[in-house]
Amino acid sequence: MVRARGGEDISPKKFGKAGQSIAQSEHKSEEQELIDFTKIKVAKDLTGEYVLTVMGKNDPDIAPSLDLRQYPTNPIYYEILVLGKRLNGPPPKKMNRFPLKLNLKNYMGEKGIEVIGATKSVKWDLPEG
Repeated sequence: MVRARGGEDISPKKFGKAGQSIAQSEHKSEEQELIDFTKIKVAKDLTGEYVLTVMGKNDPDIAPSLDLRQYPTNPIYYEILVLGKRLNGPPPKKMNRFPLKLNLKNYMGEKGIEVIGATKSVKWDLPEG
C-alpha cells in the first residue's frame, strides 16, 4: 500500500485501468492520486548536486507534484511519488505537458532513487565511483 503525506491510500490498484489518466478513471476525488509520467532525467547542477526532472502529460485541470516518502533510516532506493490533484472545472479536451524538478541532495537512497507513477516506476542508480 502506498500512502501520501496526509496518510490517504494512493495505491495504483484504485485508479482505473493501466494507461488511463485520472480523468478517464472511474475513481474521481479531490485527493491527490498517482499519475503517469513519460520519462525522468537526473543530472548534476552547477553546484555538483543531482537534480531530478520528471516529464509527463496530464489534463490541464490536474496539478502535478512530487511527494517524498519519509524514512527513519536511509533506504536502498528513495521513493518519489508523481501525484496529481484535480482542480475545479469541466473535463479538458487536450493534454498538457509538465516538467517537475527536485534537488536530490536530501533525497538519495544508498543506491539511488525510484520514481513511482500510476502505471510504472523507474529506478535511477547512482554512478559508481
